Amino acid sequence: MNRILVPSRPPAAAGAATAFGRREDGSLTIFGLFIFLMMLIAAGVALDIMRSEVARTELQYAIDRASLSAARLRDRQSLDAAGMAAPRDAQEIVRDYVRAAGLDDKSVFVTSRTSGSERLVTINSDARTNSLFMNLLGVDTLVQPVSSQAREVRTELELSLVLDISGSMGGSKIAALRDAASDFVGQLLKGREELSTISIVPYNDRVNAGSTVGHVFDMTREHDLSHCAVFENSDFNRLDLPRGSRLQRMGDFDFRTNYKQGNDRGLTPRPNCERGEYGAVLAWSNDIVELRSHIRGLGAGGWTAMDQGVKWGTLLLDPSSNDELSEMITSSDVPGNHRVDSVFVGRPVPYNTVGTHKVLVMMTDGDNTNQWGLKSWRRSGQSGIRVFRERPGDNDDSTKGGPLPRRTGSSTSNRFWKNDGYCLTRSDAGAGEPHDQSYSECRAQFDGDDDGTYRVRYSFWSPEKEKYYIPHLRTWWSQPYGGSNSVMLDWTDVHSALPLNYVVNDMLKGVDWDLRSHYFYSWEQTHDQARADDNLSRLCKKARDAGVVIYTIAFKAPLNGQKAMRDCAGPNNEARYYNIDDLNIAQAFDDVLASVTRLRLTQ
Repeated sequence: MNRILVPSRPPAAAGAATAFGRREDGSLTIFGLFIFLMMLIAAGVALDIMRSEVARTELQYAIDRASLSAARLRDRQSLDAAGMAAPRDAQEIVRDYVRAAGLDDKSVFVTSRTSGSERLVTINSDARTNSLFMNLLGVDTLVQPVSSQAREVRTELELSLVLDISGSMGGSKIAALRDAASDFVGQLLKGREELSTISIVPYNDRVNAGSTVGHVFDMTREHDLSHCAVFENSDFNRLDLPRGSRLQRMGDFDFRTNYKQGNDRGLTPRPNCERGEYGAVLAWSNDIVELRSHIRGLGAGGWTAMDQGVKWGTLLLDPSSNDELSEMITSSDVPGNHRVDSVFVGRPVPYNTVGTHKVLVMMTDGDNTNQWGLKSWRRSGQSGIRVFRERPGDNDDSTKGGPLPRRTGSSTSNRFWKNDGYCLTRSDAGAGEPHDQSYSECRAQFDGDDDGTYRVRYSFWSPEKEKYYIPHLRTWWSQPYGGSNSVMLDWTDVHSALPLNYVVNDMLKGVDWDLRSHYFYSWEQTHDQARADDNLSRLCKKARDAGVVIYTIAFKAPLNGQKAMRDCAGPNNEARYYNIDDLNIAQAFDDVLASVTRLRLTQ
């Protein structure tokens, strides 16, 4: 019997499961739910990251501002326990900024370092944000590191401005220089008075240090009527002034005055070194008004000695002048308008100090010429000239003898004699001129018998004849006129009172040349052009090697002057040498100003 096998029907539950597994409708819904969940998580992550970035930005902004403020070398002061101003700690400043921004300062770490003119502040922190969504992924807190670093370098400036005031600078040249140099110092110092010192060094064939600088720089003391220094050739091989050494003071002598002009005020009218404060050095100033006033008071006269100007300019940049600058801060003898700001104590700083530039600006319109000074053995000591005063017709010895000390300026130590002319009372004397302590005393000592009181008589010793020449008698004696009552003059007295031409061509008129030359040639030429050029070249190189930046300006100068300026600026430094062939010296000073400004920005 044939059987037909019929498959059995599966149970209903099993069939349903199988059918569900085979069915494809509804799968997109599940996939969509999965994608939605992923998008929700991604949006949450983005939101958490955005919140974290906002927190980081706020913290970064706060610590950037804090680091800039904390790095400032000035204006960071608070009051200490005694109520005195004291520098604030960098960490204190940073935390104040962070708290002011409404942020937590506990995770802020500050390090600072101050070295001379530089202050470096570094801040490290992190921005922490509690997550709202990323905790689903196991991230409870987002942390972003934040850091900031700021450095302030006080680019300080020490500058010497060496200005030619020789005779060839007269007229439109000196006017152009005054305007240009005045604008230069004003622009250079504007807003940087606490960072910059400027020294003005006018020069012709000598440099008048002036009573202030001449006092703080110890000079030899043959007299105190003027304040020019005499430098030997070897002095141009060094920039410093050896500790304990003195500057040799130039003698107060007059070899220029025509003998017919005589000597009508007791002091020679045209001394080789300027008496008074005209054209004096103004050292280490940051006073724009005083600097401009000093420059605008400059005129023109004399010969040219660039090496003398640069010698003083470099000396005022050299660290060996620390003590002199300190004295100009503290000494009560320094006039208020010349007193150095106490913020500059410690200057001039050592060469190549980080954050400090030493700059020398030198200008001329000529070339080096001759220089003169007294022979070393004629600076002081017995001169061989004796004086005696007598009253006509009076044989009373009590009325005879040498003149009493006469007050001239600030000095009471020197004696001065007149052969003719008149005396000045204090009220008659002009500003800065010598005056007489007593008019009647002066008349008694110095008059030329205008009122029948006293006559002043001279006796000149001749080393050749070993006799005295008596000018008013025109004869020779074995003894001085007045004998033991006459007074021997020191060379400082002779040179201060008697123009050398007047001695030779009036008082010794008609006498043999041996005696006349003996008294006339107390002076000598100390430098010629070649020697001065060599001194200048050596000194400029020494300064450049020490790190001094030198700018030179040839202002309508001849070829030799241009060569000297180019050489002083140095080889391969053409950008620091300016040749001006018209009156536009202001352009050169503008270029120097721009270059110095760039120097300060490259720190």
